Amino acid sequence: MMNKKSENFLLCTISDDWTPLNDFHVVLAKLEPENFSRDLVLDTIRSLGERGLIRFGSFTAPIRPWTPWNLSIEESISRIAHGFDGHIGYLDLPESEVYRSEILRAEITEAGLARLRELGDPYEIYGDPWKDDPLG
Repeated sequence: MMNKKSENFLLCTISDDWTPLNDFHVVLAKLEPENFSRDLVLDTIRSLGERGLIRFGSFTAPIRPWTPWNLSIEESISRIAHGFDGHIGYLDLPESEVYRSEILRAEITEAGLARLRELGDPYEIYGDPWKDDPLG
Protein backbone atom coordinates (compact mmCIF):
# COMPACT_ATOMS: atom_id res chain seq x y z
CA MET A 1 0.00 0.00 0.00
CA MET A 2 1.30 3.41 -0.96
CA ASN A 3 2.33 5.84 1.74
CA LYS A 4 -0.46 8.49 1.79
CA LYS A 5 1.93 11.37 2.45
CA SER A 6 4.18 10.35 -0.45
CA GLU A 7 1.16 9.90 -2.72
CA ASN A 8 -0.10 13.36 -1.78
CA PHE A 9 3.23 15.10 -2.46
CA LEU A 10 3.77 13.18 -5.71
CA LEU A 11 0.31 14.01 -7.07
CA CYS A 12 0.85 17.66 -6.10
CA THR A 13 4.20 17.66 -7.94
CA ILE A 14 2.78 15.91 -11.00
CA SER A 15 -0.19 18.31 -11.14
CA ASP A 16 2.18 21.19 -11.89
CA ASP A 17 3.66 19.90 -15.14
CA TRP A 18 4.85 16.76 -16.91
CA THR A 19 6.94 15.26 -14.16
CA PRO A 20 10.33 13.65 -14.79
CA LEU A 21 11.57 10.47 -13.18
CA ASN A 22 13.84 12.52 -10.92
CA ASP A 23 10.87 14.03 -9.07
CA PHE A 24 9.65 10.55 -8.07
CA HIS A 25 13.20 9.68 -7.00
CA VAL A 26 13.65 12.86 -4.92
CA VAL A 27 10.22 12.86 -3.26
CA LEU A 28 10.42 9.23 -2.23
CA ALA A 29 14.03 9.53 -1.03
CA LYS A 30 13.01 12.48 1.15
CA LEU A 31 9.71 11.11 2.49
CA GLU A 32 10.54 7.41 2.79
CA PRO A 33 14.29 7.21 3.51
CA GLU A 34 13.93 4.00 5.51
CA ASN A 35 12.22 2.23 2.57
CA PHE A 36 13.86 4.05 -0.32
CA SER A 37 15.11 2.04 -3.27
CA ARG A 38 14.77 2.19 -7.02
CA ASP A 39 12.30 -0.69 -6.73
CA LEU A 40 10.15 1.50 -4.44
CA VAL A 41 10.23 4.25 -7.07
CA LEU A 42 9.20 1.86 -9.84
CA ASP A 43 6.50 0.25 -7.67
CA THR A 44 5.12 3.69 -6.81
CA ILE A 45 5.03 4.74 -10.46
CA ARG A 46 3.35 1.43 -11.31
CA SER A 47 0.74 1.89 -8.56
CA LEU A 48 -0.14 5.41 -9.68
CA GLY A 49 -0.46 4.16 -13.26
CA GLU A 50 -2.55 1.12 -12.35
CA ARG A 51 -4.91 3.31 -10.36
CA GLY A 52 -5.31 5.59 -13.38
CA LEU A 53 -3.86 8.61 -11.57
CA ILE A 54 -1.06 9.27 -14.07
CA ARG A 55 -0.27 8.70 -17.75
CA PHE A 56 3.16 7.76 -18.97
CA GLY A 57 4.97 9.57 -21.75
CA SER A 58 8.16 11.37 -22.69
CA PHE A 59 9.73 14.05 -24.80
CA THR A 60 10.94 11.81 -27.59
CA ALA A 61 13.09 14.44 -29.28
CA PRO A 62 14.15 17.95 -28.35
CA ILE A 63 11.66 19.56 -30.73
CA ARG A 64 8.69 17.26 -30.05
CA PRO A 65 6.06 18.01 -27.47
CA TRP A 66 5.24 15.60 -24.67
CA THR A 67 3.98 12.38 -26.20
CA PRO A 68 1.91 9.81 -24.28
CA TRP A 69 2.85 6.17 -24.59
CA ASN A 70 0.23 3.79 -25.88
CA LEU A 71 1.63 0.90 -23.87
CA SER A 72 0.44 -1.31 -21.03
CA ILE A 73 1.48 -0.45 -17.49
CA GLU A 74 4.00 -3.31 -17.48
CA GLU A 75 5.49 -2.27 -20.84
CA SER A 76 5.76 1.31 -19.56
CA ILE A 77 7.46 0.22 -16.33
CA SER A 78 9.85 -1.97 -18.31
CA ARG A 79 10.68 0.97 -20.56
CA ILE A 80 11.38 3.19 -17.52
CA ALA A 81 13.41 0.50 -15.73
CA HIS A 82 15.42 -0.83 -18.67
CA GLY A 83 15.42 1.98 -21.22
CA PHE A 84 14.33 2.38 -24.83
CA ASP A 85 15.45 4.08 -28.05
CA GLY A 86 18.98 4.57 -26.74
CA HIS A 87 17.86 6.01 -23.39
CA ILE A 88 19.42 4.35 -20.36
CA GLY A 89 16.85 2.85 -18.01
CA TYR A 90 16.44 3.90 -14.40
CA LEU A 91 17.95 0.70 -13.03
CA ASP A 92 21.19 1.33 -14.94
CA LEU A 93 21.49 5.08 -14.41
CA PRO A 94 24.32 6.26 -12.16
CA GLU A 95 22.95 8.21 -9.19
CA SER A 96 24.52 11.40 -10.55
CA GLU A 97 22.53 11.06 -13.80
CA VAL A 98 19.02 10.42 -12.44
CA TYR A 99 18.23 14.14 -12.34
CA ARG A 100 18.98 14.49 -16.07
CA SER A 101 17.03 11.48 -17.28
CA GLU A 102 14.17 12.07 -19.70
CA ILE A 103 13.17 8.40 -19.76
CA LEU A 104 9.80 9.37 -18.27
CA ARG A 105 7.53 12.35 -18.02
CA ALA A 106 4.32 11.57 -16.15
CA GLU A 107 1.08 13.49 -16.59
CA ILE A 108 -1.68 13.64 -14.00
CA THR A 109 -5.10 12.43 -15.14
CA GLU A 110 -8.56 13.69 -14.17
CA ALA A 111 -8.70 10.81 -11.67
CA GLY A 112 -5.34 11.96 -10.29
CA LEU A 113 -6.60 15.51 -9.90
CA ALA A 114 -9.72 14.21 -8.13
CA ARG A 115 -7.54 12.14 -5.77
CA LEU A 116 -5.34 15.18 -5.09
CA ARG A 117 -8.43 17.26 -4.21
CA GLU A 118 -9.56 14.44 -1.90
CA LEU A 119 -6.15 14.32 -0.18
CA GLY A 120 -5.81 18.12 0.08
CA ASP A 121 -2.80 20.38 -0.09
CA PRO A 122 0.15 18.38 1.27
CA TYR A 123 2.03 21.53 2.30
CA GLU A 124 -0.91 22.60 4.48
CA ILE A 125 -1.39 19.11 5.91
CA TYR A 126 2.22 17.99 6.44
CA GLY A 127 4.27 21.17 6.15
CA ASP A 128 7.20 21.67 3.81
CA PRO A 129 9.54 18.66 4.02
CA TRP A 130 12.25 20.64 2.24
CA LYS A 131 12.05 23.69 4.54
CA ASP A 132 15.36 22.94 6.24
CA ASP A 133 17.03 21.40 3.20
CA PRO A 134 19.50 23.83 1.55
CA LEU A 135 19.18 21.91 -1.72
CA GLY A 136 15.36 21.58 -1.54
